[in-house]
Amino acid sequence: MPIIKKFCYCFSLRIGAFSIAYAGLTMDVLDTVATIYTKSQYCADILLLWIISTIWNIISALVLLTALFRENPHLLPVHLVTSLCGLMLEMTNHMVIASLGRTDYVLISYAFIMIAFVSADVVIVLSYYQSEV
Repeated sequence: MPIIKKFCYCFSLRIGAFSIAYAGLTMDVLDTVATIYTKSQYCADILLLWIISTIWNIISALVLLTALFRENPHLLPVHLVTSLCGLMLEMTNHMVIASLGRTDYVLISYAFIMIAFVSADVVIVLSYYQSEV
């Protein structure tokens, strides 16, 4: 796992962790809007899994914000685990949607963006955790 020293080559890792937390909350709000917008296209099981994964990701971002505001680096591994579990929930949902046989390029690109976001999240938060402990 790569460990970085600075966020975007000039900011501290704490600012990077705050950016990840607020970007995660923003993405979850947009995910909620997308769920409301596409509720007529999918069945209740897919929507339920989508809502559960969104709530899980909100909890993960709130755990990260709690760790940062309270300056408690021991909560950061909890965020890492919940973030990766949230990614697994979302990817399960995307696999179920893909099994329907419809090709939706917006959802495909969204899945890749989420994988990239969680990867950046893990690298930045893990680097911040290594620097603090």
